Amino acid sequence: MKPLAIFAWLAALLVVAPVARAEYPERPVKVVLGLAAGGGADVLTRWYVEKLRQVSGGTYVIENKVGASGNIAADAVAKAKPDGYTLMFSASASMGGNRFIYKNLPFDTVKDFDPITTFCQLGFALLVNPEKTPVNSVAELTALLKQKNGKATYGWAVTSALAASVLYTSVEDIPVVPVAYKTTAAAVSDLAAGQVDFVFADIMFATAQQKQGRVKILATSANRRAAMVPDIPTMEEAGVKAPDQTPWWAVWGPHGLPPEVISKLAKWINQITEMPDTREFLTSQGADPLPGSPEKTKEMLQRSIATWAKVVELAKIEPQ
Repeated sequence: MKPLAIFAWLAALLVVAPVARAEYPERPVKVVLGLAAGGGADVLTRWYVEKLRQVSGGTYVIENKVGASGNIAADAVAKAKPDGYTLMFSASASMGGNRFIYKNLPFDTVKDFDPITTFCQLGFALLVNPEKTPVNSVAELTALLKQKNGKATYGWAVTSALAASVLYTSVEDIPVVPVAYKTTAAAVSDLAAGQVDFVFADIMFATAQQKQGRVKILATSANRRAAMVPDIPTMEEAGVKAPDQTPWWAVWGPHGLPPEVISKLAKWINQITEMPDTREFLTSQGADPLPGSPEKTKEMLQRSIATWAKVVELAKIEPQ
């Protein structure tokens, strides 16, 4: 090939290459969730993943990696290639609080993850067995638990539930025995069977269980009443003066994500959050829309870590 022809061929490649370059996402994106399929967090994640398919045109596959209050999922994502094809939906309790709950975590939620954006906040509900724990208020439950003289129990499966439970019992000076479960569903099943005295569960899951008659909601841990159960008081309204620990949810990726990928994902997630049907969906599930940005999410994580340090000190939680 003559030099002039070679130059023309190379010039043509330079013109064509940007056009032929694939746009993100060009292959399936794995969305990791540290909670079980069928729970409130899973329902929430699947809503957003389906919407992501619509707004981005990409393929997204959910992987439920259950265990250690989200730590197994977080560890997998922290070690994933930072190319935008492994994402994680996770709550502030896991990202901000687990460092105080578990010893020697193999990742750092500040250094090993890139925040993309928040999308909602969601309170927890205090649940009792409507038949075996015949109380109609938090005050009545408190009195009943104190009568058990240290034999009262509560179930927990996620960090937010543990914090809400410990704060409640610490502030009210209730001697109680915690029982750990792998999933919220398992904890609620034991509550329905009369094996534990109370459970804190996310409002999405709690309201569904109450509709089935398995549990009774006495109060919510959020800083305002949930739209799904507007007649249920907050813990503060019920007389429990514990710090607000309303969990918020965000999307994360392994540290080192390309800036353009972060920008695209944040734009898409916020676009989904602002959709009328998404806002209606979130409200109906007891959640509040919370659009954000990478910068805002990073700031919120730092505040969450600081708050969790105070909560752990107040609750006297020892890392396990």
